[in-house]
Formats: sequence, C-alpha cells, structure tokens
Amino acid sequence: MRNKALLLALTLVVACGAGPARLNPAAPAGLRGAAQNAVAQVAFKGSDGMKIQWDTVQIGMFDSAPIEVNEVRPVFQNFQVARSYRLKLTDIPNRDGLTLYPTLTINAVSSRTLAYLDHNAIPVRFSEADFDQVQNGNFVTKVIFLPSPQFQNLALAGGVDTIVNTQLPAGADPIVEAQNRGAILAVIQIGNKDLSVEGSSYLSNDPSGIPGAQFPIIGVNAQSWGIPAPQSPTNATELPTVPAPEPEPFVLPMRPIPSTSAPEVEPNWTNH
Repeated sequence: MRNKALLLALTLVVACGAGPARLNPAAPAGLRGAAQNAVAQVAFKGSDGMKIQWDTVQIGMFDSAPIEVNEVRPVFQNFQVARSYRLKLTDIPNRDGLTLYPTLTINAVSSRTLAYLDHNAIPVRFSEADFDQVQNGNFVTKVIFLPSPQFQNLALAGGVDTIVNTQLPAGADPIVEAQNRGAILAVIQIGNKDLSVEGSSYLSNDPSGIPGAQFPIIGVNAQSWGIPAPQSPTNATELPTVPAPEPEPFVLPMRPIPSTSAPEVEPNWTNH
C-alpha cells in the first residue's frame, strides 16, 4: 500500500510539471531569422545643435548625412540589430573642439524584446554628465534595457530604463546589472580617444560589410566570464544570463492512508 502511495505522489509531481525552471519554449516563429535581418529604430537626444554621423560606405569615414539632435524632440534613425556602430559626435555645445567617437551596439532581437522593438524606438541620449565624465578621463558605459515586470515602476511601466557605470558603486558592472533586471536593448560606450589622429583606427576586422560584426562586449555579444554560451534554440538569440539559484525541491505533502483492516477506536478519557 505504501509503495502505491509513493508511486501516485511521483505521478502527480510529473503531471504538475514540477522541476527545474526552464525558458519559455513558445518563442515567436522565425525569431532566429528575424534576429539576422531586423532593423531597430533609435531615438537620439542630446545637446541642441550636436551632430551625429556614422559609417555607411567605408569604415572610418563617418560618411552618413549628419543628423542634428536636440533635448526636446528626438531624431529617429534606423539601425540593423546585432551590430555595432561607431558614431561621431561633433558641434557639441559648450565643448569647444570636442569630438567624440562612441560605440552604439544594438543587441539582437529576442522573444523578450521583439514586441517592444516592433512598436518603439530605443531612446539614446547623450547628456552633459556623459561629456563631463569623458573630459575627466573616465570611460562611460550606458546600458539601455527593457525591465522585467518586477523592476518596473509607475513612471517606467512598459518603457525602458538606463544604467550608467558612473552612477554605480565602484567595481559594479552595468551590463550584469541590466541583465539581472531585464533584457538589454543597446549599449553605448564613450571614451576620449580621438580617431582623427593619424594612424588611429578602431577595431574592425570585417571590411567587406558596413557596419561590421559587433565588437565583442562581455555579456552583450560575447559570453560572460565563467558562463557557458547558450546552446538551445530557445535562447540562441538571448543574452547570456546570470545563473539563477537552484529551485527548492518540490515535494507533495503525503496524506496518511486510512486503514481498512481494523475498526477505528474512540479514545477513552475516563480516569481509572
């Protein structure tokens, strides 16, 4: 009788689907193909009058038509996903002679970001604080991500959030922080390297394509340290994720089986 009860309990556990958590297998059909060819729209904001250019024909020439941004109304531009673009920022107000060459990495489409990217532009803003940090010799990394529901607030419900490394405690990785809170849409990296100096170049080993393959960024388009690369079709286009703790073992409560071989005996509380 006891063996039959244990077998029944195990059957119920399997039927209820208890076990380690898994990624949702119901990813949109054709997601992998969409990730190769999709285009994301970026909404640029910045200091009034600042101009932005990027490569279109030849790497390092920044030969696109310049777009002029402002702080109020965003300027929209399409970029292919799963690519890195080297931008050129010129005519930055109140920064005489300053030209910056940030990298904009658009992450691949995933099941978590597909609906958002299909209806919204990724907001990218270059702030005065970013320029101050760069002119002080600091390297700025900004991560734009779509927060998971538990990390959204009323002001950002359904929208995106941004993490900047200069606003985090020393040693904190903004990419890991963003991974822990949601799905990364784009990463911006800004330093003070001047690419106009003779002999300067930026890392690109794909001269046949504009733009080339993504520059390797740990946790965005390259696997995080100590984390194996994802292999399953479900997460083939997902970012490497920080491993979650092992789930607590699921055990169904065992109810005592009433005996049928002997009659129940009422307790006798009378004193002898």
